[in-house]
Amino acid sequence: MSERALVAYERPDGRYTLHYAHRSDGLADCLAPATPFGGADPRAEWAAALLRDLLTATDPPESVRVPDDAVTAVDPRPLAVAVPWGRLPGHVDFGAHEALYVVDRAFAVVAYLAVPFDLAPHADAIGRASVDPARGGVLVPVEGSLDALRERAAGAREALGAAVDRGFAPAAARRAVRETAARWVGPDRLLVAECAPGRSDAGP
Repeated sequence: MSERALVAYERPDGRYTLHYAHRSDGLADCLAPATPFGGADPRAEWAAALLRDLLTATDPPESVRVPDDAVTAVDPRPLAVAVPWGRLPGHVDFGAHEALYVVDRAFAVVAYLAVPFDLAPHADAIGRASVDPARGGVLVPVEGSLDALRERAAGAREALGAAVDRGFAPAAARRAVRETAARWVGPDRLLVAECAPGRSDAGP
């Protein structure tokens, strides 16, 4: 999986504005009120002003003015505005996004690792080479090191993929992904994106 991520900024109305990030490692450390998109220049007043406008927008703007020399970790152009909390997981592409970063109004940042339900890369019996994002996944809050949780999740998915190759049902293995993550942090702290409408979790 790539290290691309999504960043969700909390709005005054309790909903979120979503942005694409070019990386996930170290992202939480560079998001601050003076550099809300992770830019290197603490005097980048355009960024703070732009974010203020976006956090009250009702529709994505047709264009966003960004200085030609701006270098940011997060794309200032929003992917979506006014997204309710419960719909954030549905915006995560589990085949492309490694993490979701949620930034509250005080600029406290919580990272969630994106763990796909699809075990295709780890099970020869399933017979596909890449993750199918339509199968959804679980977002696990990071406590401590993103690297450590990434390795833990990878190990669990590899073990479940191997179990599928030994005859464990793929649908049961996918359910086990969620159950395993729930044991790590508690089920109430997980954010879950279910399978896309019309998709069955019983298939390969």
